[in-house]
Amino acid sequence: MLPPTREPPVSLTPETAFLLQTYLRTVATWMDLLDHSKTYELCIPRLTLTSPLLFHSVCAFTAKYLALSDPRRNASWGATASEHYGESLRLLIHALSTPSHEYALTATVLLSSYEILAGLASEHHRRHLLGQTMLVKYHNITARSTGIDRANFWLHVRHEIGFAMATERPLLLDPGEWDVHWVQGETREDVLGNHVLWILARVINLIYGEESNTPAGKQRREAFLQELEEWRADLSDTFIGIPYGEEDDLGFRRVFFTVTAAAAAAFWYHVTHLLLYTEPVLQSPTYAPLIQDQAKRITGIAISEFPDSLRVFASHGLFY
Repeated sequence: MLPPTREPPVSLTPETAFLLQTYLRTVATWMDLLDHSKTYELCIPRLTLTSPLLFHSVCAFTAKYLALSDPRRNASWGATASEHYGESLRLLIHALSTPSHEYALTATVLLSSYEILAGLASEHHRRHLLGQTMLVKYHNITARSTGIDRANFWLHVRHEIGFAMATERPLLLDPGEWDVHWVQGETREDVLGNHVLWILARVINLIYGEESNTPAGKQRREAFLQELEEWRADLSDTFIGIPYGEEDDLGFRRVFFTVTAAAAAAFWYHVTHLLLYTEPVLQSPTYAPLIQDQAKRITGIAISEFPDSLRVFASHGLFY
């Protein structure tokens, strides 16, 4: 016999139930783009009805997504998103006052995602990212953490990379502190995707740091180009993009990957090349044909029929 039903410690209404269901099939998949364990799709929902903090954070993020996905039809979701966001911040402040900081990092990751969608002022978002970084350090969460901590770590990295590229600043959390461990012959697309993000983060810190245009910086650029090729050398067939259809008027052609995480990894592999060639200034006129090739490959992925999880994550790189 099933156990008797009971009231959760949150106010579940038809509206909030709809938001939780929508979360599962939309923004949760964004979060799990480079996580084959599907932590945000499978683990976080189990906690939402017992944690008001996570409940309101999920509802805020999902309502903001609905408000932006079809502004004319879904205008009312904006007010709902703001209401849940405000309650989430209140509960987050309370959680941060407790020794355990229970679910504080997960909530901060969700609220940072909300702020990215909402386009909140960069300095406001930077303060939130700084708090997120402090939580990661305080709880000694690294690339070798497991479960929700591991998922949160790599989502924090993605948020940091997006903000660093948008503001042309180094990352707040130095990649040297990530405690990464890469295994030769790795085949999991999500792990390989995170590996290329680690290379990208170090490249961002170089090109927007003090050493960028020094002789030592130029040597490091060449070393990074070699490191990218070493990463690429052992990739499986899932990382091979298959062109399809006809070229458009600008010469772009769509491409197919069997695994979305592999498409994301390939996208950022090409973006990292562009950064090394061109940021903050063009490094050499001889790079011109290489730049053109990388740009075509980036655009080919961006215009292809991939899930929203990749499209959202690709927006910052497409700018370059």
